[in-house]
Amino acid sequence: MKAVTYRYSAAENSTWLDQQEADCRRYADKHGMTVTEVFTDVGRSRYGLQGALDAVEREDVTGLIVTDLAGLGSKYADHVAVVQQLHDVGVDIHVTNDRTTSSVEENLIAVKQAHLDAQTRRSVPSGGSDSTD
Repeated sequence: MKAVTYRYSAAENSTWLDQQEADCRRYADKHGMTVTEVFTDVGRSRYGLQGALDAVEREDVTGLIVTDLAGLGSKYADHVAVVQQLHDVGVDIHVTNDRTTSSVEENLIAVKQAHLDAQTRRSVPSGGSDSTD
């Protein structure tokens, strides 16, 4: 399985960026993934994130590895848009840490679950022969 990694730092901090890359590569190795590219943003730049999104749409990449979902956008709507774009092209998001680190991530998880629940409800026939009168 091929994956790209995305790392983000609010300010130039090469130690933090190097640690994120090491964590992502360790995660990839542990889960049998091959990292094909590493994308980076520092500050308000989003060229790295856009590069990662472009790469997963044009290549046979099936995963995006990040250390923290908070780096995917500074606004809630940005997070949802990125998660939706990745979902639409069949790319899984892998987070290296074992815990939710922000309320934004908790909200994203809730939104994803609500979306899955809505899809399930739409796929179940309504008013069909399942009911017992």
